[in-house]
Order: sequence, then structure tokens, then C-alpha cells
Amino acid sequence: MFLVLFFCFFLCLIEKKIHEFFFWGDNFSKLFLFPGFNVIRLLSGSAVALVIAPTVLLTMLSSAERGCPKGCRCEGKMVYCESQKLQEIPSSISAGCLGLSLRYNSLQKLKYNQFKGLNQLTWLYLDHNHISNIDENAFNGIRRLKELILSSNRISYFLNNTFRPVTNLRNLDLSYNQLQSLGSEQFRGLRKLLSLHLRSNSLRTIPVRIFQDCRNLELLDLGYNRIRSLARNVFAGMIRLKELHLEHNQFSKLNLALFPRLVSLQNLYLQWNKISVIGQTMSWTWSSLQRLDLSGNEIEAFSGPSVFQCVPNLQRLNLDSNKLTFIGQEILDSWISLNDISLAGNIWECSRNICSLVNWLKSFKGLRENTIICASPKELQGVNVIDAVRNYSICGKSTTERFELARALPKPTFKPKLPRPKHESKPPVPPTVGATEPGPESDPEDTEHISFHKIIAGSVALFLSVLVILLVIYVSWKRYPASMKQLQQRSLMRRHRKKKRQSLKQMTPSTQEFYVDYKPTNTETSEMLLNGTGPCTYSKSGSRECEIPFSMSSVAISTSTLALIFASSNTLISFFFNLFISHDSISPEIHTEMMIPLNFLSPL
Repeated sequence: MFLVLFFCFFLCLIEKKIHEFFFWGDNFSKLFLFPGFNVIRLLSGSAVALVIAPTVLLTMLSSAERGCPKGCRCEGKMVYCESQKLQEIPSSISAGCLGLSLRYNSLQKLKYNQFKGLNQLTWLYLDHNHISNIDENAFNGIRRLKELILSSNRISYFLNNTFRPVTNLRNLDLSYNQLQSLGSEQFRGLRKLLSLHLRSNSLRTIPVRIFQDCRNLELLDLGYNRIRSLARNVFAGMIRLKELHLEHNQFSKLNLALFPRLVSLQNLYLQWNKISVIGQTMSWTWSSLQRLDLSGNEIEAFSGPSVFQCVPNLQRLNLDSNKLTFIGQEILDSWISLNDISLAGNIWECSRNICSLVNWLKSFKGLRENTIICASPKELQGVNVIDAVRNYSICGKSTTERFELARALPKPTFKPKLPRPKHESKPPVPPTVGATEPGPESDPEDTEHISFHKIIAGSVALFLSVLVILLVIYVSWKRYPASMKQLQQRSLMRRHRKKKRQSLKQMTPSTQEFYVDYKPTNTETSEMLLNGTGPCTYSKSGSRECEIPFSMSSVAISTSTLALIFASSNTLISFFFNLFISHDSISPEIHTEMMIPLNFLSPL
């Protein structure tokens, strides 16, 4: 723009100089050059007008192209009006826009000729809105559109001619809507379509030949719907389809004869349906299929060896989480090209029928799951299939011998040991569950190993408990040292008192007491009362011991008994404290002192 203006200014200067030259020169110059001057002057004025007019026009057009709707973000010819809660599409979008994103808004419907004037539009994103109604002519005028995203809306149906104006579409995403059915001519004319997404809708049936015009389609996603069955000609015309998603539907049977027209299909996903039977009713070779996912179904068996014979180039097979109990040798022989197999989560029966699968897995050189677990018999539940066959010789013994071996396995429990006679050098083998006598095939080393393990665990627990008790005693001793010394002093004092009492009890009484027995007569009593005096007689008897009443003696005995019990308990406490604190051995004197009060209390 600036260059154009500078060029116009330069032309004006040239015109001025030429004008001065001709009007101020001599007459000769005027005579001969004046006619040329007029011509040049006229040409120069018209040239300036011709240059200025297109410049102004181009400036206006460029300013119009650079205009961006309010609240949107523009990057060149790409317009992003996302998360603005728009209920209507902005009308100020430039006609030269190549890409328009209206994600995460509140659009509810697309009107007639909604995108009229956007002839250059190549991609349009309308996902995560509230669109429920689309006019049949909403996409008129955008024939160059190659990518249309309408996922995560509330669309329940499409008219047959909705996508007729956008025949150049390469990618069409209608997933996460509320579609319940599709029209028979829904995708008619979309010959350049490469990927079609119909995931997470409520589709129950697929019309016959609905994809007939989609000859270049490479990916078709019909997963997470409610489809129960498919007609034989549903996929007619899809000769270039490479990936088909049918997972999380409601199929109960699978017939590989439904897919003979998909000659280019490489990946087929049928996981998490309700398929219980897989069959093949047509003799044909499906040489393009490389991956088949059948996990999460209810497959119990295969109808015959021809199921996998029609897929000679199959490389990845997923049969996780089904109800398989064994796989026959004929099926295994048809897995000649596999390099990745998944068989976990089935209900494998570890009997002689499993031997063919185990032998095949041992010779398999590709990737495989190692968590193939036995579900039956009960004795082998939770054991790896390969380990069960190797350790218990399932494939080398009869059924009776195999079950006897399983029952003879040692259990992780303690068994009482039988008394051993003196003449025997080896202990007898502990009895096992389910057998009266230990069989010759039982392994005593395993039982001894398990018992030794339990003994170690019990010893460690006992040691820890003793350690805790010692820790408590040690902490109390360190925390309250004065109280411990007081206890020791009191125990010594009581010990001395006890010795004194025992010495006093052993001594005999040496002193005698005299008692005066005075019994006056009646006359003496009367004379004493009248006269105040009277004769008195008394007798002096020998000495006798003091007799204590029965009640007082019992109280004394009970009091002494309580004192002795208390002293003995204190002696025991001090003994154990001295034992654990000083860490010395028990001396004979202490043992004798401890036994004295106990022997004394025994007759009581």
C-alpha cells in the first residue's frame, strides 16, 4: 500500500517538472514541443487516476477480510469462536474464511442457508453444542467443505438430503448424539468420504446398502450402540474399508460370512458384546484381516476349525474375558500366522483337555499373556495353567491319579505331631487332608518347610511381645527411679520385720502373773456397808496365762494373715523387679525367702 502511494507521489512530481520546463522555456521549444506536452499531461493525469482507484479498492477489500467477529479469535483466514455461549452464528464472518470453529457454545439449530457466502470454507467444527434440529439445506453453498464435526450434540435424526450439498467431505463425525435410525440414502453422494464416526448413539439397525456410495471409506465406527444383528449386504460397496468398530453392541452370534465384501479390512473390533457362538457358513478366504478383537464376550466354543481357516494372515487375536474352558487341536492348527495372542480371564479347566493348548503355548514365539489361570478343579483354582501342567503332571497321568495328587498336596496349616517311638530315627509324616495314610507321592520336605515357616513366625511374635514387656519395665524404671528404690527399701524392711515376728513367736513365756481372788461373805458385806470396815480374806494362787476371748483371737489371726499376704506379694514384686532390672541370676537365699511366706500361708 505504501509503495503504491509513493509511486503516485513520484508521478505527481514528474508532472510538475515537465510543466515548468515547457512553460518557461524558449519559443522554439514551445513551438515544437507544446503539442507533445499536452499529450503527456493528459496521459500523466489519467495514469494517476488509474493507479489510485485500484489502490483504494484493494485497501477496502483487505480491511474487510481482516475483520473478526466480536469475542472470536482470528488467525489468518481461520476463525475460532469457541466457548462464547453463542446461540446464533455470527454474521460478520469474512467470506474468505477457510476454517470456522464454533465449539462449546449454545447453538440449538442450523437454519436454511446458514453458511451462505462462506464459499471458501474447508472445515467446520460444531461439536459440543445443543443442536437438535438441522435444516435439509443448512449446508448449501459450502461445496468445498472437507471436514464436518457434529459430535456431542442432541441430534436425533437427519433428513436424507442433509449432506447432499457437501459431496467433497473427507471426514464426517456424528458420534455422541441421540440417533436412533439412519435413512436409506443418508450418505448418498459422499464418494470421497474417508472416515465416518457414528459412535455412542442409540442405533438398533443399519439399513441395507446404506454405504454403497462410500467407496473410498477407510474407517467406519459403529461402536457403543444397540445393534443386535447385521444384514448380509450392509457393507456392500465398501471395497476400501480398513478398520471397522462394532464393539459394545448387543450381538449374540457372529457369522464371518457377513464380511465377504470387505476385501481390504485389516482391523475388526467386536469386544464387549454378547457373542457366544462364532461360525463360518461360507467358504472363502479373508486374506486382508490382521487383527480380531473378541474380548469381553461369552464365547464357550468355536463351531469348527473353518472359523479361523478363512483368515490365514491373522496376526493379533484377543480372546480375553470369555468363557472358554479349552481349545481343540484343530483350532490351534489354524493359528499359523499369529504373533500376538491374549487368553486371560477365561474359565480354563485344568484337565487333559488343556494339554493341547499348553503345548501350543510352549512352542508359540510371539507375544502372549502369562496370566492364564485354572478355574477348575477346585484343588487347582488360582494356579497358572502352564505351572499346573508342569508341576502336577496333568498331561502325563490319568484323571484319577491327577486328582489324588491334587488332594495329597500339603495344606498351609499346623498338624499335631504323632509321638515317636524310641527305636525310630525319623518322625512320621503328618497326615494330610482327604487321605487316611500318606501316599508315596506326597512330599515331606514341603510339609517341613511350611511348619518351619510357621514356627519362625510364632517365635518372632513371641520375641516381640517379650521385648515390648521389657521395654515397658525399662521405661518405667528410667522414668521413676525413686519409686523403684522405695519399693526395694520397703521390701527389705518388711523382710526384717517378718524375721523379728518369727523369732518372737518361737520364744516361750518366762514371766508369771499373780491374781487376787477376793470373795466376801454376806455378813462381811453388811458390816462393811454399816460400819465402813470389815475383815477381809484373800488367797494367793499360782501364776496362769492370760486367756483371750475367741472373738478377739480370730480378729488377731485374720489381721496377721492379711499382713503376711501383703508382705508376700511385695516380696514377689520386688523379686521380679530385681530379676528384670539387675539381670542377675536368682540366688538360693532369695528363693528361700520367697518360699517362707508361701509355706506359712498354706495351712491357713
